[in-house]
Amino acid sequence: MILFLALQLALGSTQHYENAKQDFAQHKFSEAVSEVDIALHENPYMVPALVLKARLATFAHRPDVAKSCLITAITADPTSEEAQFFLGVFYYMQNDFKLAISPLLTAQTLSPKSPLPVFYLAMTHEALGQETDALNLYQQAENLSPQKSPQSASILVAYGRFLLALGRSEASIEKDRLAVEADPDSRDAHYELAKGLDREGDFKNAALEGERALTLPELGTSDAQIHFLLVNLYRKLNQPDLAKAHLEKFLAAPQTTQR
Repeated sequence: MILFLALQLALGSTQHYENAKQDFAQHKFSEAVSEVDIALHENPYMVPALVLKARLATFAHRPDVAKSCLITAITADPTSEEAQFFLGVFYYMQNDFKLAISPLLTAQTLSPKSPLPVFYLAMTHEALGQETDALNLYQQAENLSPQKSPQSASILVAYGRFLLALGRSEASIEKDRLAVEADPDSRDAHYELAKGLDREGDFKNAALEGERALTLPELGTSDAQIHFLLVNLYRKLNQPDLAKAHLEKFLAAPQTTQR
């Protein structure tokens, strides 16, 4: 009888977790929170549910809850690649870069063919100013990522952005072109390619890439950032009317801290 009740609880918690996961995928966050809380009430050490609750807490700007859930998940199962990875991502997002390295390295060891732990390690080492390590890790992440996918494009965009920051504009453009090829609808890829072409003095094609970026969904790069870039490009192309039009749109757009 006890075994039967335990089995019922396990099945119930699994179903509530699956419901929460589906709600999360559909951006029904309040419903997902309710379902995952029920799952954890029935099984407090259900690692996937703890990770999902941590992700939901991050969206809700509750880093204390997110960290607690991830620490509990790793305590319950230190071999969970998902828990280790998201703890590393959590620390990265909190700018605790040194703390991010250990769980990300563990996640990489647990899942050596996954590009994501390596990718976040690359960004972490970049943030710490460790250029050689970051370059090597970006290349590893590119090698591991599936070809022609949004994930591959995101890795290539970050890689290209880092190369541009290092003054390696030709190599940056190469990565950005690969990113566009991997995901032609990536606004970030077209924007970063425009910046690289601008750096190389190819203002006409840079403007074309900037205009293309404006037509794509706003996920990372804002309209304001693109308009700001286009203002300068059209000034360099001696097209004051277009520069003025984009300046007006830049001033009217919600401002970001990055330009």
